[in-house]
Amino acid sequence: MSILRRTLEICCITAILLACSIKTLPAQETQTPEAKPASPGQSALDEATQLRLTAEDARQVNKVIDLLNEAIEEGLDDDNKEFAEQMLVSALLERSEALSGAVLDRPLPDPRQDPRWLQIRQLAMVDLKRVLEVDESQHRAYFLIGRLQSLPLGDDAAALGAFTKVIQSEGVEDGLLAEAHARRAAKQENETERLNDLNRAVELAADNVEYRLMRARHYYQAEQFKDCLNDVDEVLEQAPDNFGTHELRGLVLQEMGRDDDALKSFDRATELAPEQLTPYIRRSQLYAKQDDLEKAIEEAGKAIEVDSDNPLGYLLRAELLIQDDQAAAALEDIDKATKLREGLVQAFLLKARAYEQLGKASEALDQLEELAEALPPQAEIRIQIAAMAMQAEQPRRAIRSLDKAIEIDNESFFGYRLRGDANLNIGQHAEAIADYQRALEIEPEDSGVMNNLAWTLATSPTDEIRDGKRAIELATKACDATDYKEAHILSTLAAAYAETGDFEKAQEWAQKAVDIDDEAHSEQIAAELASYKAGKPWREAQKLDAGE
Repeated sequence: MSILRRTLEICCITAILLACSIKTLPAQETQTPEAKPASPGQSALDEATQLRLTAEDARQVNKVIDLLNEAIEEGLDDDNKEFAEQMLVSALLERSEALSGAVLDRPLPDPRQDPRWLQIRQLAMVDLKRVLEVDESQHRAYFLIGRLQSLPLGDDAAALGAFTKVIQSEGVEDGLLAEAHARRAAKQENETERLNDLNRAVELAADNVEYRLMRARHYYQAEQFKDCLNDVDEVLEQAPDNFGTHELRGLVLQEMGRDDDALKSFDRATELAPEQLTPYIRRSQLYAKQDDLEKAIEEAGKAIEVDSDNPLGYLLRAELLIQDDQAAAALEDIDKATKLREGLVQAFLLKARAYEQLGKASEALDQLEELAEALPPQAEIRIQIAAMAMQAEQPRRAIRSLDKAIEIDNESFFGYRLRGDANLNIGQHAEAIADYQRALEIEPEDSGVMNNLAWTLATSPTDEIRDGKRAIELATKACDATDYKEAHILSTLAAAYAETGDFEKAQEWAQKAVDIDDEAHSEQIAAELASYKAGKPWREAQKLDAGE
C-alpha cells in the first residue's frame, strides 16, 4: 500500500470525525435563539462530505473536488474552510496519483503518434499545483511533480527543484527521502552534488540495491573503478543473481586490466540471462582487445544468433572481419545491418574501409560522400574524403570535397593546405599558391605549407607565377623549422636559389639533400642536382588527372 493511500485513509477517518461534529452543530444551534446562519458554501460542503465517505470511483472523486471548490469559492467560516481544504487536498492527491500512475514506470508511446500521456501528465500537474496552493507542506505533491517532470519532454530543472522541496520538508519518512535523493541525483549536473545525493540515498536505505547500483554506475562514469567495484560487490552480496550487476562488474574489471576476471563476470551474466545481447558483445570486444580475432568473431556471431534483428552484432562482426582481412564477408554483414536500420553512420564508415581493403577506392569514396550528405555539415568528414581521394590519385574529386569543407569552415587550415596540394597535383599553380597563402594566414609557422609554397614559386613553368626571392625566404624558414634535417625541404631551398640564377648555392643545398639519403626523394633530388650542375633551374608541372 502506498504512502499516499495510507495518508488518504487517515484523511478519510479524520473527515468522518469532523463531518460528524459539523453535522451535529446545526442541530444544537437550532435549539438556541442566537443560532448563526449557515455559510453560503455550507450546502456544497455537506454534500461533498457525504459523497467523500461513499465515493467508489474516479467520477465520484471528481464530483467531490468540484463541490469542495464550489464550497470554498462561495464562502465558509474559518473552521469549515480549513476542513474543506484538508478534504480537497486529500481528494486532489488521490486523483493526481491515479493520473500519475497511468504514465509513470511504464513504456510511453511516441508523443508524436499518441500524445494522450502528455495530456494525462498535464492534468496531474494541474491537480498537484492546486494541492500546493492550498497546502505547500505536502511533500508527496512535490515528489510526484518531480517524477512527472522527469519524464520525456519534461523540465529537468523543475524536477530537481521539486525533489529538493521533498528533501527540505519535515517529517518525510526515510524510504521516500532516500528515493528523492536518488532521483535528484539523476538530475544533478555537478558530479560532487550527484555523489552527495547518492551517498545520502544509500545511507537512508542501505538495503536498497538499486541506489547502491546507481552509485556504482556513477563511479564507473567517473573512472573511480575501485569504488565502483566495492559497490558492485556489495550489491552482489544482497542480490547475487542480478544480471546487470555482473555485466557492470565485468566492465569495471576490464578497465582495471583484469581481463580474465572480466570474462568470468560476462559469462555469469550470460548464464543468468542467455537471451541478453550485450555480454556477447562485451566478450567479443575483449577478445579483440587481446588480439584473438577468431574468438572475437565467434562471440559476435553468437550475439547475432541471440538477436538477429539487432544491427549491433552484424556491425561488430563486420569490423572484426575487416581487421582479419575478410572484407568481402564484412560487406555481407554490413548489408544485413543496413537492411535492419538505414542511415547507420558506422555502416558507411565500415563499408568504406572494406572497399578500400578490396582496392575499390572509388566505391569507398562513394560511401563516405553518401555519409557526408546524410550528416549535418561537417568540414572534418569532407577533409577525410579528400585525403582518401588524394591517396587514390583523384585530386579533382579531392578538390570538390575540399570546396565543401571550406564552405562549411573558411578557417580550416587543413582544408586550404590539402586543396593547395590537390591544385598543385593537377598543375593549377595559381590556385595552389592562393590556397597555401591562405593556409599560412591561419598557421604562419607551418613548415609543410611554407615548403610547398616555396617549391611552387621556384619551379612553376609559368613565368608570371615564379618568385625566386620569396621562395628563398619561405624555404629558409621551413629549413629552420625542421633543423635542416628534411631532404625534400633542402631540395626546395636549392630550387629557389636556382630560380634566382645562383647555381652554386643551388648545388650546395641539393648536395646536402642528397647526403641525407632520403629513399623517398633521393632519385628526384639527384636529378635536380644534375640540372643545377648544367646551369638549368628546375621546372615541374604535374598533370595528374584520373578522370576525377
